[in-house]
Amino acid sequence: MGLKSKLAAWAIGKGIGDFLKHNTRIDKVNRKKIVEVTKNMMKPKGPKREPVLYGGLVSILVAVGGAYGLDLTAEQLGVTISTVVAIVTFFLRRQVKPLD
Repeated sequence: MGLKSKLAAWAIGKGIGDFLKHNTRIDKVNRKKIVEVTKNMMKPKGPKREPVLYGGLVSILVAVGGAYGLDLTAEQLGVTISTVVAIVTFFLRRQVKPLD
């Protein structure tokens, strides 16, 4: 993990930890677990290791593109996102396997 990734993971972990401490009733042990899982999610991963992450990213990019620049009607945007999700899901299904 590079320095920027470490700093980002630390900052996000600190923010989440403080939020959980002051705004929830989650005990200290479980707060630490949540913060550690969040930090682990910040580590860069490749498409072979986290294919669902990349599928979600493609869907988000299409939705944001529709909101900020693509000249699409609501129906066209809905069909585009649905199509992208269907195609990505087809490819992801072949990559994801159960652990046991």
